[in-house]
Amino acid sequence: MNQDQNKIVHTTRRIVTIAAYCAGIVLVALMLLTTADVVGRYFFNSPITGVFDVTHFAVLVMVFLGLAYCGFENGHVAIDVLYDKFNPKIAAILNQFVNLAGGVFFGIIGWQAMVQSVDVKEFKEASQLEAIPFYPFYYILAFGAALFAFVMVLRIFFPIEETSNHLTGDKE
Repeated sequence: MNQDQNKIVHTTRRIVTIAAYCAGIVLVALMLLTTADVVGRYFFNSPITGVFDVTHFAVLVMVFLGLAYCGFENGHVAIDVLYDKFNPKIAAILNQFVNLAGGVFFGIIGWQAMVQSVDVKEFKEASQLEAIPFYPFYYILAFGAALFAFVMVLRIFFPIEETSNHLTGDKE
């Protein structure tokens, strides 16, 4: 890789890692909220109002902010049994096609989420229990999908090192 390509990969690694950390923080917060809700419900007969709404939004945030890191680290599901049966050149071509298809598909999802966010904001759509507005979560969905699409397309053109866990720094 030349210096410009290396810079693009390094910057992308930083962005997807930050997004993954944000997803992890949301996961920990959701875990604590759920624990508090269960304790309140069963020991004090006083559940936390709105946990149902918050859980839905938290899962969306975790999935779409964690998706790009998973794609960057090539951690998404692959059918190794099928890939092992192919000639390595055919497997590589198939992998490039999967990256392209994923990039296009998630690019469309990101674009449509941005388009839809305008209507959602205009109509003031919100959750039923806590009236949490939907539109900020459409932006998060759009960002996460677009970032994942970028990572998938990046994998077509630039080889990305897959030998270490960048969240923990462990070498495999």
